[in-house]
Amino acid sequence: MDNLTELTFATVPLLWKQRVSIFKDSVFDMQNIKKIDAAGAAFLVQWAKSREDKKIKLLNVSKTAVNLITTYRLNEIFEIEN
Repeated sequence: MDNLTELTFATVPLLWKQRVSIFKDSVFDMQNIKKIDAAGAAFLVQWAKSREDKKIKLLNVSKTAVNLITTYRLNEIFEIEN
């Protein structure tokens, strides 16, 4: 996911196919993410749900992504570090 620049309706289906390996991690560096939409937020929620033992840590989160996470009241399931 290092080269990923969008977490959107267009990219989530490919990521979903890789979810088994992606969901093993509990940290996601969003430094390169320039665009996120509701599908991207839903993907992050599914990732968080798969990690029952702890929150997903999101690093380098853009203002837009923080606003989206806050709007959907998802900040309770993520730990955000900038």
